[in-house]
Amino acid sequence: MKKFLLYFITSTVLIANVPERVNNNIEKNSYTQDNSSIYVRDQERAYKRIVSLGEKEGLSKEKIDNEVIRLEKKYGTDYEIIYKHFYYDVKEVSKKEKKNEEIKKINNEKKIEYKKIMKESKLPENIKAYIDNQAQNKYPNDYFQRVKYTEELIEFYNFIKK
Repeated sequence: MKKFLLYFITSTVLIANVPERVNNNIEKNSYTQDNSSIYVRDQERAYKRIVSLGEKEGLSKEKIDNEVIRLEKKYGTDYEIIYKHFYYDVKEVSKKEKKNEEIKKINNEKKIEYKKIMKESKLPENIKAYIDNQAQNKYPNDYFQRVKYTEELIEFYNFIKK
């Protein structure tokens, strides 16, 4: 009798829990659907932040899309993660671009200065051509160094001349 009562009570409790477990599964599924819509919304927001950051840094739509595709291949399609990496990549790229622009600006200024030095120097044409050739060979793209080197060569020539 005790065993029968024990079986009866446990089976009743188990059967009584079945609807509760089904309800829990339904709640979990609806919760997952809510989560998925939140996830999609967050992904859309992250993508919009990526685009606005790229535009703010002066990147074209094509560059932004290419960078996003590259990061998708590397990190998957979670745009929150892609945004973090995109942010740091864009900051590094913009720093490098600003540095390159400054270098180009300085280089252009020094190029003008270099031409002025070569015109103002009172050297014979063959010596000017030699100094110009030596400076171009030693520093083909760096006018800052080329100006220094040319000034040194001109001073050296003037020293020898005296």
